[in-house]
Amino acid sequence: MPSLRLWALVLLAAIVLTTTPSGEVARANAQGIPIDAVGRLIVDGNRLCTAFVVRSIERRSTVPFGIPRVTYENWIVSAGHCLGQHIVFQFGGTKFPVTRVIAFSAGDSVGYDIMVASFPTPAPVPTLEPAFGVYPQAGDRLMLIGYGGKALMVRVDPLVGYNASGLMQIDGYASSGNSGGPVLIPGTRRVVGIEIATTVDRPTGAPSLLYLIAKCAVKPPYLAVHIDKFRWLVSAP
Repeated sequence: MPSLRLWALVLLAAIVLTTTPSGEVARANAQGIPIDAVGRLIVDGNRLCTAFVVRSIERRSTVPFGIPRVTYENWIVSAGHCLGQHIVFQFGGTKFPVTRVIAFSAGDSVGYDIMVASFPTPAPVPTLEPAFGVYPQAGDRLMLIGYGGKALMVRVDPLVGYNASGLMQIDGYASSGNSGGPVLIPGTRRVVGIEIATTVDRPTGAPSLLYLIAKCAVKPPYLAVHIDKFRWLVSAP
């Protein structure tokens, strides 16, 4: 049975909306829900995904007359299928154009379905910590943070296991806007996975067109790629 603290996390998550005021952000972070490093990804003006910041790197340069300038290059991670021609990261009430795609892997049979990109800011921003080498076991509860519709949603569900492709199968619901959202160890800022796919409740063998016409609902489990794939993709230390 989940602990009282775990139920408290789920209850608090229910009141966290897209327009979360700064006080609620601080409260959520204090309760172990690190929403300050998670944002909405707007792709080509209409597609919506989720992304999260993993690095905020200081960059020094000079402007005319030799005046030093300090900026920060912020690395975000999302799902590879969220790649587009024009990407905006909506973060902390501000929209930041993504200026660089650092690495990308498609979600085919040999890919990881991961995108790593960046945007600049004049000051450092909060980050999440990749939990490289940490592999949860079946039954361990994991937290997904992602945008669905107009709300920022948080779910805590158990890991079912790993499928034949090594993807994490988590016994919970995830909507299409959750793609790219971080899967964390509850109560920490440590990311173990990236949400990349939902399970659609449709008859076996039915064509994809049926899903569009009948608007089939999603069902558990959702799939996440392990954060180690991010390290392999960018050769991160």
